[in-house]
Amino acid sequence: MSTWLISLWAAPAALGFALLFNAPPRALWAAAVLAVIGRLLRDVLMHTGIDITLGTLLAALAIGGLAELWARRVRLAAPVFAISAAIPMVPGVSMYEAVHALMKLSGLAAGQSAEPYLVDAGTGIVRAAMILLALTIGIAMPSLLMRKR
Repeated sequence: MSTWLISLWAAPAALGFALLFNAPPRALWAAAVLAVIGRLLRDVLMHTGIDITLGTLLAALAIGGLAELWARRVRLAAPVFAISAAIPMVPGVSMYEAVHALMKLSGLAAGQSAEPYLVDAGTGIVRAAMILLALTIGIAMPSLLMRKR
């Protein structure tokens, strides 16, 4: 599937979380559009060779900045848009791989090496944590920098 088509699937996810968070109806479409923009930007950056963590940070910065600008225009809080739009970029695959590697540890026979599973689990946990940190910083930074005086 092409990158832009996969990125379109970020819209229903963002809409679902916006509804779950009781976002006002006038904010729903903006959250969906921001989610598609953020996911598309991250995927394009990754195709150019940028790491997923840096790509997520840059996409989250774009989501946060656009949410801040749009929030001022429609007089809503920026997190209403930004958080729902960033949720489709949560690192579910990395989290799954980490838990899967940890679950394999329970089935090891006596004398079998646990090192590869621990390395896989550690790698997945660190990658997921870094992506979550990038999302957090990317969403928060524009609101801190663009705050009214």
